[in-house]
Amino acid sequence: MNIGYLTDRGRRRPTNEDAVRVAEDLNFYMLADGVGGNRSGEIASGSALEALEKFLRHNPQEPLTSREEIFRYFRAAVNYVNHCIIKLSESQQQYAGMATTLAFAYVRDSVLYVANVGDSRVYLIHDGMIQQITDDHTYVNDLVKMGAISKDEAHMHARKNVITRAIGANANNEPDCFSVPVRKGDRILLCSDGLYDEVDDETLLATISRFDDMMVCAEDLVAMANENGGNDNISVICVEIVEA
Repeated sequence: MNIGYLTDRGRRRPTNEDAVRVAEDLNFYMLADGVGGNRSGEIASGSALEALEKFLRHNPQEPLTSREEIFRYFRAAVNYVNHCIIKLSESQQQYAGMATTLAFAYVRDSVLYVANVGDSRVYLIHDGMIQQITDDHTYVNDLVKMGAISKDEAHMHARKNVITRAIGANANNEPDCFSVPVRKGDRILLCSDGLYDEVDDETLLATISRFDDMMVCAEDLVAMANENGGNDNISVICVEIVEA
């Protein structure tokens, strides 16, 4: 894989509550966007990714042979991470109520497997098109799916960043799971809302398609989000599939 990743505080926030982590030897790519006062969002996101990687390394994926088995594995991983964050939030008063989004991608045998909780996204760039694989767990996305508001109205809605599902928010928090075929040359983008709120899909497609070096691509996307306002923390992971 050709990989680039970066997380940035942005221009408006005093701290960075996002976190990214790449386990290249496992073909796993992970991103989290923490919520909570003081430093608890930062603790939640970083601890969630640490717990996720711990689960991955203590529970090897190799015996898994089917899509259903991989999805069960993802659910077990998310339940473990959720339990860790809830336990941590109960350990100190300043961590009470903290939570985080979580999105991760796994590539195996020419298939991209994805899971998410919250509004951090995973995109696939394939045949000159960009496809959002994940489904945002947000109040306004629920309104869009019900037909109450349009996608354009959702983008400007006062409650567009209110998430309806998050790691640490309750004892049972199931992820959405997805799988799509991939091939050599396809590109994968994981990002927090600090990127896609500032950069539209057409520009994301043009940018991630333009660069051969995914680290340069990640840096350019973060810079672009900052130039467009940088109103939130910005995190990206860019992956090009070199061999499917």
